Amino acid sequence: MREYTDYIVVHCAATPPSMDIGRDTIDEWHKERGWDGIGYHFVIRRDGSVEAGRHVDAVGAHVRGSNLRSVGICMIGGANEEREPEENYTIDQWKSLSTTVEFLRRMYPDAKVIGHNEVSDKACPCFDVQEWLIN
Repeated sequence: MREYTDYIVVHCAATPPSMDIGRDTIDEWHKERGWDGIGYHFVIRRDGSVEAGRHVDAVGAHVRGSNLRSVGICMIGGANEEREPEENYTIDQWKSLSTTVEFLRRMYPDAKVIGHNEVSDKACPCFDVQEWLIN
């Protein structure tokens, strides 16, 4: 179990819009990497449905160096058909992201919401989370 939750980290799956995957596929990918299973706590599918990954209080596997103190949300998408970074989420995904972040903020009121790209040299989640939070 995680002792502290300092961050709520938003990620993307780096998949094109034509690839509608979910928790089970990511779980397989992460097991192929030798992990214990899906590293994210929540997955937001293209239709906006939210799927549970690791238990919300469990240590995740989604941000090198910060897993012991963060919760991870993964949005399906974030890449174009050539697998280049692209913000291409659906309206339903944006709504579900808002709802999921609100839920987590109630659970962890002192946690800061950030994008993976704020703590790693990655494009993920392919949008500016701080700007999104303001709007």
